[in-house]
Amino acid sequence: MKEIYKKTVLENGIRVVTERIDYVRSISIGVWIDVGSRDEKNDEMGTSHFIEHMLFKGTRRRTAREIASSLESVGGSLNAFTGREHTCYFARVLDEHIDIALDVLSDILKNPLFNPSHLEKEREVIISEIKDLEDSPADLVHDFLMNAMWKEDPLGRPIIGSTESVQKLTRKNLVDFMKKNYTSPRIVIAACGNFKHGELVDKMRKKFKFSSGSHPPREKQTLPQAKLNRMVTQRKTAQTHISLGVPTFPYRNTRRYAALVLSNILGGGMSSRLFQTIREKKGLVYSVYTFIDFFEDAGVFGIYMGTHKKNAIRVIELVFKEIIKLKKGSLTSKELSHAKYQLKGNLLLTLESTFNRMNRLARYELFLHDYVSLDQTINSINRIKAKDVIDVAGELLSFDKLSAVILGPVGKYALNRLDWGKL
Repeated sequence: MKEIYKKTVLENGIRVVTERIDYVRSISIGVWIDVGSRDEKNDEMGTSHFIEHMLFKGTRRRTAREIASSLESVGGSLNAFTGREHTCYFARVLDEHIDIALDVLSDILKNPLFNPSHLEKEREVIISEIKDLEDSPADLVHDFLMNAMWKEDPLGRPIIGSTESVQKLTRKNLVDFMKKNYTSPRIVIAACGNFKHGELVDKMRKKFKFSSGSHPPREKQTLPQAKLNRMVTQRKTAQTHISLGVPTFPYRNTRRYAALVLSNILGGGMSSRLFQTIREKKGLVYSVYTFIDFFEDAGVFGIYMGTHKKNAIRVIELVFKEIIKLKKGSLTSKELSHAKYQLKGNLLLTLESTFNRMNRLARYELFLHDYVSLDQTINSINRIKAKDVIDVAGELLSFDKLSAVILGPVGKYALNRLDWGKL
């Protein structure tokens, strides 16, 4: 894949990063704000996500309906998401509709009304969203794990907030938070597709005129200290949901590649050790997988399983057994090669999407303030040796770091039945 990467910093401090792909007809544009749920104070929980919703509810130029139909009427799409560290507003359109995409994105970011009546309606929508999450235990258990690990830190709060916190947020809270944080030094605009960088920058220079603000790009975070916490939340669910997690490296740490290979080996697909052992051989779960999330100064490596309540402890013991085998050096060159090919293949397949490439551009700029080419990434994966993976497993997957959450109809003291010292 030919990569044509360029970066321009506008006069107001907004960073524009692009990658041109001249053989596609689409363009993906994302306006990334370097602020998320972990930047919220105790009385602001859920603010970033609430603002994301409100920016689609009307501006001085467009009604909510006009915003919704603006890009869909030309075959495109407009959406947003809020994370723990970033908020992104993005559009996907044909290259001939780039002007309307930029106009709508700049409009919702610069001219939101925060109409009081719309705000009250959206408050109810978000509360419904929270209740929907509470009805999805396979997702909810991950929020419980984050809270177990980082209970005293904003990193451990649910991105969406709670019913109580959302009920308390006022229009002034949202407007003040946005005014403080949606400033040009904290904005990265990433674009990928069929366009010329210079022409796109000229358009953005006219459209995206934000205040430079009086705050630094991100107020200095206190380095989060993960806690060791193991808990059972009793609930009448059809399945028992289990999430195990340990703190891991921040995004900037190059050992993240070895951690990703480790994740693939343990639970990265149907050929992974956990899937083959716990589902295929034992038939104890429908779903089992590993996951990793890297942040600016921390990260989480996790394992999820969904099983019948009577099998919960046995399933965790089987996970322990696979981890112990790997930590003792049980890793063949064939298995390592398979995991590396899987990682590289998944990367290359996702990068056939302009949206995923845009995502990658933005995250490199936000986390590294730099660009990492596809060749550099592939070379970093190729350099990983079995020892690197075993060392990372030994460092991360240990008794004194592993938090655990069980959500389901199990005994309150179920976790006490495990021999945690095995790790």
